[in-house]
Amino acid sequence: MPEVHDPPLDQPMVTVQASFAPPGAIFGQSGPMIARLLFLLLLVSLPSLKGTACSCFGPPTFCGTLDPPYPNPEWWIPDVVVLGVKVGVLAHGMDVRILQSFSGPPQVDDTIRVWGDTGLLCRMYADTWEVGDTVIWGFRVTDQLGGPLEQPDDYLISVCGTYWLDYSAGVVSGPIITENGETMTLAEFETLVNGCLSTGIQEAGPGDELTVRYEGGIPVISMSDVQGLAQLSVWDASGRCVRRRGWDGMPMPIEALGSGAYLVRVERELRQAQRKVIVP
Repeated sequence: MPEVHDPPLDQPMVTVQASFAPPGAIFGQSGPMIARLLFLLLLVSLPSLKGTACSCFGPPTFCGTLDPPYPNPEWWIPDVVVLGVKVGVLAHGMDVRILQSFSGPPQVDDTIRVWGDTGLLCRMYADTWEVGDTVIWGFRVTDQLGGPLEQPDDYLISVCGTYWLDYSAGVVSGPIITENGETMTLAEFETLVNGCLSTGIQEAGPGDELTVRYEGGIPVISMSDVQGLAQLSVWDASGRCVRRRGWDGMPMPIEALGSGAYLVRVERELRQAQRKVIVP
């Protein structure tokens, strides 16, 4: 190979101006086709497409997704909640056989088709789960944005919220009611999820001082600016008062009650605040 030397310092540098020839001049008659193939190859090789196709938000817990604290909650609430096993794969979708149904039309032993992401939609990828995986899922009826394979009776798995939980040997685990996650038996989960889905309890509007946080899965209520004692009452989903006492607003755990959904109501003078709490 010939040696390459830098030009002498006393000689001017030579500037080379590049020009681009049309594809046909480079690749011959097949140039346009090759150019298109190169363009398609570039598209499919972009790693950022999967990560930036969707921008959305949703509750960070499963129970919160079933009862979202936002206007127009129907945008988040799943149409079905099931325990199912993935039994098949089709394109960007999967077939799920129902083992237990908590809400929605599917019955035990039904097989439903669920569509995931294509890279451009706000959905989980169906290949997140392997065939044979048993999972608690919340599915929405498909919007059919994934292409002609999707039918009106099919479902989708959204990414805008928390729509699935782990299941193994009769135990459900994951961010059920707190972001850090809980573990409970399937029977306990069934009681809990029924409260998350529908209780007939109406919560107070924005601006109330009554707050609920969870510590170790136990709801803890507190209230600012009580100014003396307020009247605290706790009501179950059937409308029965299960606890009544005076309260100064200091943090208080709501426990020693059965699992389920409850309404906590605080009354003081002419003001009232209330919140729904879930006891696992």
